[in-house]
Amino acid sequence: MKRFMEWYRSVFRDDERELNDCIEQENKLVVRYTGWMTYKGDWFDIPANDQRVKETGMMLFLFEGERVKELWCENSDAAILYELGAFRKDTYKVF
Repeated sequence: MKRFMEWYRSVFRDDERELNDCIEQENKLVVRYTGWMTYKGDWFDIPANDQRVKETGMMLFLFEGERVKELWCENSDAAILYELGAFRKDTYKVF
């Protein structure tokens, strides 16, 4: 996760996050979020143009005591790729 976050922060900068929902039950926490960030390049072959993009997602944390034992995350990477022009309109083909 640490390596992924280092890469992510090099590709997307100036991020802003908004927590939309937090739901806690027993040893689980679910967070739904919205974020905006600036694309700086180095994701597939998509050229950098300092474009602001929107990401939405949900994260589910499973705790064991006070530590996170597992983490699941679903986000809108496909929507970001569309915003950056990686998907051609009305097709499944990319780039």
